[in-house]
Amino acid sequence: MKTKLIIVFAFLIGIMNGKAQSDADCAEKLSIFNELCKAKDFAAAYEPWMYTRKNCASFHEAIYIRGEQIVNYRIENAKTPAEKEAEVRDLVKMYGEYDTHFPNNNRGNKVRKSMALFENNVGTPEEVYQLVDDAFKTDRANFTNAKALYVYFEIYVNDFEAGKKGIQLQDLFNKYDEISDKIDEEEKKLSDELDVILQKEEAGTELTKKEASVKNANQINLDAFQTIRTSMDNKIAQLSTCDRLVPFLTAGFEDKKGDEEWLKRAAERLYKKGCSSDPLFSKISETLHQLNPTAKSAYNLGVSYYNKKNVTKALEYFNQSAELHKDSGEKAKVYYTVARNIYGSSNKSQARAFAEKAVAAKPSFGEAYVFIAQLYANSANECGNDPFEKRAIYWLAAQTARKAGTTAGNAAAASYDKLAPSKADIHSAGRAGESIRFSCWVGRSVTVPNL
Repeated sequence: MKTKLIIVFAFLIGIMNGKAQSDADCAEKLSIFNELCKAKDFAAAYEPWMYTRKNCASFHEAIYIRGEQIVNYRIENAKTPAEKEAEVRDLVKMYGEYDTHFPNNNRGNKVRKSMALFENNVGTPEEVYQLVDDAFKTDRANFTNAKALYVYFEIYVNDFEAGKKGIQLQDLFNKYDEISDKIDEEEKKLSDELDVILQKEEAGTELTKKEASVKNANQINLDAFQTIRTSMDNKIAQLSTCDRLVPFLTAGFEDKKGDEEWLKRAAERLYKKGCSSDPLFSKISETLHQLNPTAKSAYNLGVSYYNKKNVTKALEYFNQSAELHKDSGEKAKVYYTVARNIYGSSNKSQARAFAEKAVAAKPSFGEAYVFIAQLYANSANECGNDPFEKRAIYWLAAQTARKAGTTAGNAAAASYDKLAPSKADIHSAGRAGESIRFSCWVGRSVTVPNL
């Protein structure tokens, strides 16, 4: 009996020693390829990385994070299409291994699989769609890739146009709504985080490096989602003209007039497509508001009355909508609608007031800053006591546009800077550093720069 115990103990010691040696080998190989990756020597990193991938699959997540860099390098440097496809498919396989050995990594590897194929022109649209559809349905929380959302929608639209899979117009609308809802979620997360940073910056507090990085990343990502949304709208617009959409929704109205969700979607579809002047939009909006008065139904009625030229009632419902909205982003959109559509250039002071309400509700609502800047720029001939001061308002316009923190805002600011007095103009006028106040509706000041 004693001999048997000694044998079992020796066996266990052997296993433990073997595992310790194995872990040491894994750590050594991992350290080697990690340092090589830091030095951008991905070719040399391949061999020690493959060792850990085969022999130490659950040892450390760096195997997969660095592995993505290594395989992408091999994809970029593949000498033949066949060699490239083999590497791309290995990358897809590796993403699956990552999820197997580290199931809670939250890296969105299912989305990465589909985009690895799509971006490298490997596989068929059907193969890409199956992967991206699986990612959307089973890992929605980690589906944060704006481009992947568009690819998802585009392939579905292409199948609809080709008459594949029995996809009907209503199916297409449903897919659009699903993806739009996801874009809404991602934009809200990004803009809410950005709002906190912008409020800190506006208060004069210096941002940390991390906060500055998050600010920049969130603004870029918000731009990306806006671009994707616009592209999706353009796609759906080509397939749902008012001539096609109105009869389609009219046919379903009687059966769906008690369905709040259907009414919401129908009203939104008519509004986005520019069909809100049709009597059907008014009919749907009134039915929805009677069924359940909400911020959205009040907004739709505001649009309906605006189309009927009843500005007083339109303002009543728009303000009601803004008050009912609990979401700051939606509240900002309502105020912005009033600023642009109700007042616009006909009453610049009121237009600015509502645009400023939009920014107060949602500091990251960049469109409002760009709009206010446009109001200033369009007032160049109304403000200022001489030609120099009239052109000086473009500095105020540029400053305001830059507050948007978006591509559109920066582009607008650059164009306004070109219209402002030049360095030679400032020198000739001798007004560098002077504060110019615009006594017109603007009622703001700008300091002449020392160019």
